Amino acid sequence: MNDLHKILEAFIEAGKEASKKILEIYNTDFEVMIKDDSSPVTQADLNSDKIIFSHLSIFPNTYYLSEEKKDDLKRLDYDEVFIVDPLDGTSDFVSKDDSFSINMAYCYKGEPYVALIYLPVYDSYCYAIKGEGSYLVKDGNIEKIHVSSRVNDLIFLASKTHENQKEKDIYLKHADRFKSILYLGASIKGIYVASSLGDCSIRYTDMTKEWDVCAMDLIVREAGGIFLDTKLNKFTYNKKDVYNHDGYVMLNRKENLDLL
Repeated sequence: MNDLHKILEAFIEAGKEASKKILEIYNTDFEVMIKDDSSPVTQADLNSDKIIFSHLSIFPNTYYLSEEKKDDLKRLDYDEVFIVDPLDGTSDFVSKDDSFSINMAYCYKGEPYVALIYLPVYDSYCYAIKGEGSYLVKDGNIEKIHVSSRVNDLIFLASKTHENQKEKDIYLKHADRFKSILYLGASIKGIYVASSLGDCSIRYTDMTKEWDVCAMDLIVREAGGIFLDTKLNKFTYNKKDVYNHDGYVMLNRKENLDLL
């Protein structure tokens, strides 16, 4: 296994550099292209991916799995895999609503050990190392974060661009438990749960992939929270099929699993 702290250092440097390039494009009238799966992609996604790969390619015996690279099932022969979304929330990026991120995770034998979510617009990031907790870094300050203890007056975090009726039914059915609903994009929802700014996010979708959730998974759990699929199974990574067919749920406390 590679040195986890060296990997975190590489994640931070890659995030900073990629963030600058993303914002350079964000502030222009950029072109939007459509991939084979009908999802949008921009030059910002591609530039970010190149930068991150250049930082992470120094680590031996570790495969690089990214949304913006063609999948090669040779990765299944590797115990160590980087799982990367170089621009999570491209739809939000295109809408220019500031709600996008860079996701990076290092997995060993299917389990995340290091994770980082970088927020370019806010020049801040959240990270976790397995067994060492989760941290938020902003304006040079490092703060250890933890989920809330709320079981009532909950803050529900809904998708800004991909909410569906089944998800709406959750907070309609349990309206007495919720104080408010916040609409957020990409992995910002994971940071909100981990730092007690929100309490739950439930996504009934089969369209997310490993790179959408892997970094959030470790950050939320290291902050004391719950991260499972909607059938209450733990996630494993570097699978042959990278789709998350049963969506995901992240919660501050196990007592709130009754929302499902």
